[in-house]
Amino acid sequence: MTDIILPWSPYEGRNSIFSHGRKALTAAFADAVRTRAGFEPQELPEIFAAAEDDGENDAARDLVRLDAEHLARTFSSGRLETFARPLGGGKIVPVDQTLWEVDDVLPRFATGAFNMDQWADAGAPSTHRIFVDCAAFDAWLAALKPFGPLNRRQVEEIVDPQLRAARAVATRQIAHHPETANNAQEHLQAAGNLAGVGPELLSIDEVIDLIGRSRSTIYDDEKKGAFPRRLKLGSSTRWMKSEVLAWIAEQAAKRGGD
Repeated sequence: MTDIILPWSPYEGRNSIFSHGRKALTAAFADAVRTRAGFEPQELPEIFAAAEDDGENDAARDLVRLDAEHLARTFSSGRLETFARPLGGGKIVPVDQTLWEVDDVLPRFATGAFNMDQWADAGAPSTHRIFVDCAAFDAWLAALKPFGPLNRRQVEEIVDPQLRAARAVATRQIAHHPETANNAQEHLQAAGNLAGVGPELLSIDEVIDLIGRSRSTIYDDEKKGAFPRRLKLGSSTRWMKSEVLAWIAEQAAKRGGD
């Protein structure tokens, strides 16, 4: 038996498909998306029906895709086992973890099914539903960390992959080429000497000396997501030096492009 399951249609209503000790992939993914991104299952069809906008709609789709890729990596590594059952019912069999090695996993999560013989073809009519072991999935979900509220920097990186890549490059350059930080500081006319090794964690006073901004501005930018977040260490707080230096390099790069 084959069937055409419209993408995201399984999330439109109550999912009552079950197998002994296992839950449908769509039900498991709905739980993961609710935990990580805060979307309800019935919102998924609306999210993927919305027009591309280089903004909120695209960011929402990217968050769902990230969840799908995260869960698929868990399946392909063997940390969670998946199972397949013919559409309409029948014998359930384990899905070999290598069958999760596909270029785009999102269509599989959109339908909760795949074609057993043409497993790499997302457009092939579905022959089997996918299930996940309930106990193993619950243990995985319990240990899963939610995204939490996204700050401005995170949203910027979702919407603009080039910006995310530039920040990652800046961080690596700082780690391997400390002189980059010196150049960035000259562009910013910030106080302090970056030539020394210095601590890996910075106090607020050291951050002020490094970037030449006031305490209130730093806290305000951090709250808005425009500056790296501090770490809570007992009764004190510190910033990762590598993150602050990467932020400096990013500001210098922006000025260089103006």
